Amino acid sequence: MQHEESYIFVFSSNYHGYYIEELLRRHNIKSTFRKAPRAVGKSCNTAIYISEKDLDSAIKLIKHAKINYQGLYKISKTEENKTEYIKVNR
Repeated sequence: MQHEESYIFVFSSNYHGYYIEELLRRHNIKSTFRKAPRAVGKSCNTAIYISEKDLDSAIKLIKHAKINYQGLYKISKTEENKTEYIKVNR
C-alpha cells in the first residue's frame, strides 16, 4: 500500500471500477483497484480502495459521473487485529 486505504467503493461491474479508477487518477486522487473482499462482495465484484482524506472528493466525482456503486465501506481493525468492513451510507 502506497497510501493509507481507509475506505472501499464496491462495484458490481469491472467496467465501472476501471472507469472510476481512471476518473480518480485524472483528478490526482490516489486509489487502488482490486477484487472486492468476500466480506462485502460476490466473487465477481471489484473495489476501489481510497484514503479518508480523498473520500469526499471521490464521492463528488463518482456522483457527477452518475456511476452507482454497490456499497461504500470503512475498513477497520478489531481488537484481535482482524479486518472488518463497516457499511457507510453516503
